[in-house]
Order: sequence, then structure tokens, then C-alpha cells
Amino acid sequence: MDRWKAALIAGDRIPAGWAEACSRRPDSRVLSDAGFELAGSFEYAIEHRWTVPELAGLIRSTSFLPAAVLGDQGAAFDADLAASLGPENQDGVLTETVSFEWELARKPDQ
Repeated sequence: MDRWKAALIAGDRIPAGWAEACSRRPDSRVLSDAGFELAGSFEYAIEHRWTVPELAGLIRSTSFLPAAVLGDQGAAFDADLAASLGPENQDGVLTETVSFEWELARKPDQ
């Protein structure tokens, strides 16, 4: 993706200073400032299996390389992705362990 972002001059699609802003005011503080309290924190991992076309579709659904940025280079990107992932591709499937973490917040009774 980095090569394609550079080639398409897509650059960093996250606003400048975003990481610093998030560290100054993390999500927990945003929730607290809005009157919410933490009710629980959860984390889990699952195994996910991708085909190369599914992975290409996922990439197009992100802000990193959406279809609008790929433009008429979509087929070339798909071919490059398939070639790059070829050694990892087993029987047409790529396996990834995906981790999820979330916090549940609630407004206390008033």
C-alpha cells in the first residue's frame, strides 16, 4: 500500500497532528467529558480468512487507498497485490488473526 500511495501521490490520509490530538484527549476523556462512565473493557481475537479479491475490496473501502484514489489503476493494483501476496497465498486463501478491543460506556442515572 505504501508503494501505491506514493505512486498515486495519495500521501498520508490521516490529518496532520491527529496522533498528538488523540494523546492529549483520548477517547476515555471524551466520553468522561460527555458524562459517560466506563462500564467494561473487552478484547478478543479471531482468525479471518481472505481471498485476494476480498482483501483488495477491503483496501478500497478504507481511507488509505479508496477506489477514488486508485482511479483507473485499480486493475494494476489488484495484479500487484496478487503478485506480492503470492508466496503467502495457500490454496487461494490468506489467514490473519484480527484483534478487537472495545470499551463500553454508559451515562449514569441522573
